[in-house]
Amino acid sequence: MKHFLSIFILFLLIVSCDPCDDCDSVSFEPTVSLIFINQDSIKNINDSLAVFVFNDSALSANTDSLTILRDSLEIVKDSIANGGSLSEEQMNLEQWISERQIDSTFYADLDQNADSLTSIFNQTKATINSGLIQLGKIEILGTGTVFTYEDSAEVWSIPLSYDAEFKQYEIQIAGITDILEVDYETFQEVDEERNVLIRAKNIEVISFTNNVIDSVLTNCDETCQDGEATFTIYF
Repeated sequence: MKHFLSIFILFLLIVSCDPCDDCDSVSFEPTVSLIFINQDSIKNINDSLAVFVFNDSALSANTDSLTILRDSLEIVKDSIANGGSLSEEQMNLEQWISERQIDSTFYADLDQNADSLTSIFNQTKATINSGLIQLGKIEILGTGTVFTYEDSAEVWSIPLSYDAEFKQYEIQIAGITDILEVDYETFQEVDEERNVLIRAKNIEVISFTNNVIDSVLTNCDETCQDGEATFTIYF
């Protein structure tokens, strides 16, 4: 009888210590974050910045050349004044100075607003690199769920299905749509409030149409779980 009582008490202890006997099952869908980078605009900005650098360098080179030519012309003029026969050298130097002055004026005009434009372009580049963009919509294919947006954002969160009901998303960027497909595994986890959460791991983008999207970069560790999984989309 004592043996039976001991077993019964042990059973009650096991049941009372069950970590999930009063857990609530929560079906919140896990999410993954998307960042969109307009690499074509960045390339155009970099090309413009490169032109500014070239113009500035050309202007400096022409200014230095003009200084050397003018110094040389003064030496030639002094030599002629002292009886030297350097009239041909003087003519050549004056012609070269005239040509360099024309080039310097040209590059100076191009370089006139370079500093302010460079500042604007760098600010724009920083904004693009932050991912700030306004999407047209994100539609979860096969569900009829469509998210539309009125404001810009740097990071966009999309839900993953806890029962793998959907895995494809139609994303509209600048009026053009692409379809993004993800794959993942779901698992259960108990949080601090003893809720059973449905989570996702091994998340990856397995395909995308390239109407506007050029490439997708995964920014997470090897497990790539929801809450830390971020994909940078370049277009």
